[in-house]
Amino acid sequence: MRRNRKKILSGFLVVGLIAVLCTSAAALDVKVKGKAEMAGYWENNRAMVEDDAVAQRYFTTFIQLDPVFHVADGLKLVTRFEGLERVAGLKSIGSEGPWGRNSQNEQNIAMKRGYISAKILGGVLDVGYMGAGRTGTDFMDYDADVFRIKYVYTTGPWKIQVLTEKAGENSLGPNGYSDADRDKYQITPSYKWSGGEVGTQFQWYRYNDQEHAASNPYKQNYYLLCPWFKATYGPVYVEGEINYYFGKAYDYNDPATVEDRDYESFNYYLMGKYTFGPAYVGAQIARVQGQDSTKTDKWNVPGAPSSQGHMVYQPTLVLWNDWTNRWTNQGLGKNGVISNNNAYWVNNAQLYQIMAGYKPFEKLSFDVTFAIAKADETPSGYIDGDYGKELDLYASYRLYDNLTYTVAFGYLWAGDYWKGTNANAQVGDDWLLMHKLTLTF
Repeated sequence: MRRNRKKILSGFLVVGLIAVLCTSAAALDVKVKGKAEMAGYWENNRAMVEDDAVAQRYFTTFIQLDPVFHVADGLKLVTRFEGLERVAGLKSIGSEGPWGRNSQNEQNIAMKRGYISAKILGGVLDVGYMGAGRTGTDFMDYDADVFRIKYVYTTGPWKIQVLTEKAGENSLGPNGYSDADRDKYQITPSYKWSGGEVGTQFQWYRYNDQEHAASNPYKQNYYLLCPWFKATYGPVYVEGEINYYFGKAYDYNDPATVEDRDYESFNYYLMGKYTFGPAYVGAQIARVQGQDSTKTDKWNVPGAPSSQGHMVYQPTLVLWNDWTNRWTNQGLGKNGVISNNNAYWVNNAQLYQIMAGYKPFEKLSFDVTFAIAKADETPSGYIDGDYGKELDLYASYRLYDNLTYTVAFGYLWAGDYWKGTNANAQVGDDWLLMHKLTLTF
């Protein structure tokens, strides 16, 4: 009861703070954007077993508010609050702590972002907790909330962004160590023209948080290069991106005990669409490298997205669905076998997908996709690397300018990957029916 009172009080404080700041000073201009999502899910066989399907039917809610406080010309405070990220009628089932998904922390009203944005020296300086995880196209992107110091300078069609990010702090407290943090540094030049854009992002990861570990201490010092492009040529739109990791993935303090591993991960994505009248057709291919078990001196798996964030790149409805993983706290397969516990993001995968859509009038649209997916590297001992084939159908109707109703159905014909290491295992297909109201403002 006391916890519920605290939650209600916290909600009143957040709303009250926004209301006071909106009315206390005539010079303060406040603009609030946001969204609310109310959805229902019916998944037939998440365990992917034959003749033992357990259907899951549930409702979910999610609310996001983005108040921006314009203090003066060129100066503002940008914030984000989230709440009610939960399954209706269900207490938290995720782990608590900073990496919890569907936990009590996620269900409460929480301030996710808050940073100062100021126009300085011809550019824009942002300092504080802000969004991260996006590069060029949507490929492998996610939304996370991290502390950054970022400066963006734009001149004509050119833009350059430089930043530093504090991914982990380990110098404080009785067990702290100097220079034992997780730091990122990044530079992103890009060029835009009337028909598209091209750019590249270079990141330096300097992770020393495991240097003083009790067992097999190591450092990580590696780099990520992400060139991308987007272009429109008449009715044709194409985009693509490469993610290439290199450097030292695991630099052990005592390499005589444990062999060092160099980072070597090459990932790519290419998508094209052709629009004719109210319809379009398209296709995409994507590769997210898996670990080659024969190369003990190499690390091939790309960096995992933050589980606190929300995945942007979700090309299929059943496979690698961030939201159903979040709501159920359960990976696909009887033991969540798809890439261990990382079912919420596309990894160790080769994806081939075709798509089409039709918009008979302004408020109504239909989309269909068909995908073939297999493991980039079949895990050691697994019977097969075939994830299966998936058909997804979508229909969306705009009830108001700011309110959309979406119905989607996905069917996954399960491949033998789901047998794991058991050749006699019997796997079953899975399908998912989802409908959702999305309010934006």
